[in-house]
Amino acid sequence: MASVALLALGSTFELVSGHSSELKKEIADWQDGVVMLLGVFPDGPAMSVKKENGGIRFLGMGMCDADLKVLFKNLDSAMMVLTGQMGAHTAFAQCRAVVYGNLGAGMQLSRALNIVQKFILPSFMLNRTFKRPPVFSSDDLLLKARVMATLAPRMISGVMRRQCL
Repeated sequence: MASVALLALGSTFELVSGHSSELKKEIADWQDGVVMLLGVFPDGPAMSVKKENGGIRFLGMGMCDADLKVLFKNLDSAMMVLTGQMGAHTAFAQCRAVVYGNLGAGMQLSRALNIVQKFILPSFMLNRTFKRPPVFSSDDLLLKARVMATLAPRMISGVMRRQCL
């Protein structure tokens, strides 16, 4: 289940980074070529993304060498965040995740993750996940519809990406 959630998250990260001005602004300061991994400690599922040309490219599933690794301490902690039962900020506050690399970059990834979750989670879940429920512009609503309409095909193509083993 966590593998499927991470696959959906990685696929959505790539799509949203090309269209959301909010996410583009958040990742603008990230160094081009930086690889970030989000996964479950010690040998659980993981996904990696890379900043390229002002956007995010989903590299694939599996553990790989990354500049920044955010690993949930156990599967339960990961599932609480990935299924919208808990926000990433709460998981960090409760020490449910470990950051390997620059802590500031880890917080940036956490904020970017919140932006992506805004587009992938149903609106009723966002009230529990976020400190303040996100506000959707008309462009955001169109992007959310696009994410929902293209998620399954993107996940299928994402399964084929096994660059991080």
